[in-house]
Amino acid sequence: MINLVQNKMFHGLPCEDPIDHLDEFDRLCNLSRVNGVSEDAIKLRLFPLSLGEKAHQWEKNLPHKSITTWNDCKKAFLAKFFSTGRTAKIRSDIWSFHQKNGETFSEAWERFKCYTSHCPHHGFSNESLLSTMYRGVLPKYRQMLDTASNGDFLNQDVEDGWQLVENIARSDGNNNEEYDHTNRSSVESDDKLKKEVKGLNEKLDKLLQAQSTMKHVHFISEDEFVLVQEGEVDQQTEEISYIQNNQGGYNKGYYTYKANPNLSYRSTNVANPQDQVYPPQTPQSQPTQQ
Repeated sequence: MINLVQNKMFHGLPCEDPIDHLDEFDRLCNLSRVNGVSEDAIKLRLFPLSLGEKAHQWEKNLPHKSITTWNDCKKAFLAKFFSTGRTAKIRSDIWSFHQKNGETFSEAWERFKCYTSHCPHHGFSNESLLSTMYRGVLPKYRQMLDTASNGDFLNQDVEDGWQLVENIARSDGNNNEEYDHTNRSSVESDDKLKKEVKGLNEKLDKLLQAQSTMKHVHFISEDEFVLVQEGEVDQQTEEISYIQNNQGGYNKGYYTYKANPNLSYRSTNVANPQDQVYPPQTPQSQPTQQ
């Protein structure tokens, strides 16, 4: 254990973080237990071994028996090596604490605990911290705390108050995990629907744009339709089509009909497209009546 502690030493340099050192020291001390020896006693014995240079000199100059608990040691250590500007910032965060919009009670409680743990030498009493927490949460949670405390949350014992806050935060966290799962599924469905609608809108825009650039089409009327009668061979090259606008030409977007000479009604052999030649017929004379 001593070797582990000495491998993570704090020297009191500006680049070092005293909070990180305390967290790491606590973690190492929790790796083992000694029967019959309190946790505070173990930490107070080992902590001086984790200090070097300026930090070690500070520890040696502490008044005799001025530190009797581990909590007192942390406060004195941070008061010395935690910058005054950083201390003032965290104290301000604690004093002005309020629950943010969209923040759950569980999230707000974790943030509040983070403030106090990162600045143990903040100087606020437990009663003051409990009152700050209560007044900073949303009204519905204050009402919930009052209801669970027989109508007046701040009049109960401080330890009971912290336990109640912890219980409500735990319950709120569990409920929000289920809500987040449902909410994520709903959001994913909404996103998919939005993408589909966006795709349809883009296709519709392209279709409307294409229609706006199409030429005007004039459909053939009954009066303009030409019928080809039998015997009017010279007129078989007439074309039946849509009548275009004044610029002339055929509209390529529509089918047209044109008599195919290879499929003339005179041909009875479709497989052989050449016209068959028929010999001229002489008119038959009418029998004379006697």
